[in-house]
Amino acid sequence: LENGRVVRDVVLGYTAYGELNASGDNAIVVGHSLTSNSNVTEWWGAMCGPGEQFALNTLEDFVICVNYLGSPYGSSAPTTADPDKADGGCYGADFPTPVSIRDNVRLQKMLLDSLGVKHLKMAIGGSMGSMLALEWAATFPDFVEELCLIAGCGRHTDWAIGIGEAQRFSIMADGKFKGGSYDVNDPPKAGLATSRMMAMLSYRAPASVDQKFERTSLPYFAVESYLQYQGKKFIRRFDANCYIQLTYTLDSHDVARGRGEYRDVLRSLRHRVLVVGITSDVLYPFALQRELAREMPHSELYAIDSPHGHDAFLIEIASLNVAVTRWR
Repeated sequence: LENGRVVRDVVLGYTAYGELNASGDNAIVVGHSLTSNSNVTEWWGAMCGPGEQFALNTLEDFVICVNYLGSPYGSSAPTTADPDKADGGCYGADFPTPVSIRDNVRLQKMLLDSLGVKHLKMAIGGSMGSMLALEWAATFPDFVEELCLIAGCGRHTDWAIGIGEAQRFSIMADGKFKGGSYDVNDPPKAGLATSRMMAMLSYRAPASVDQKFERTSLPYFAVESYLQYQGKKFIRRFDANCYIQLTYTLDSHDVARGRGEYRDVLRSLRHRVLVVGITSDVLYPFALQRELAREMPHSELYAIDSPHGHDAFLIEIASLNVAVTRWR
């Protein structure tokens, strides 16, 4: 890993659609968002399927999505067995920190090599997935043909890092966290639920929230019960240490780190690129996508004009599919 640590006996969970052709050059890598899994059709069903109407056409493309290191959905993570522990215990708080976006790309390249992939037609993703796609182009520029970068950025901003730190602190401040060495049967649910509530607000936009809920009489508001519901739902499917690790992975994102001046690095990427931004995004504001499109020499910009904020790439899927299909 970039941090100098070694992860042995690495496990990677992934989902693949379609078939790899004989020349091994019809593959597309899809990067998933922070807390998603590798099942693309679960969260991008209108984008991935058999036929020309899908941006990810599984009749022609070999589509693969790999679960990030640190995520609880199949890859090595705090919830999986640590081969260095004699008792067979899980990594827990001992999982190496941080695992970077770049680490994930290098590991995914090893997986693709083992599957016989010789060339990527495209790397595509939304949010954290767009950061993975961009890093693919910077790390293996001759291996990737095209990029589709949706609702992301070239480097994680201090704004986004600050939001992530507030979420991490809410988990760590839970008395049951115990420095990450918590009882898996009694985890820091309150802290994890609170972090999810914070995240949900950053994934939407003020107009979207105001439209969804009507102010009711004091002392209760519908938005409060909605956020509490989202927090409770999240703790049933996610792990606190995993969430912390993945937010650190997000913070590691900087396509220019160790490569030169930021704009020079973007300008050096000669790939054909579609940059997609959401006009109401408060987590990764539209200016960040304009910057990518301005600096990357063979790019074009498409705007999703939606009131729903960052999550519009998971809400306005039909129109996103049309835009990407036309571009391809």
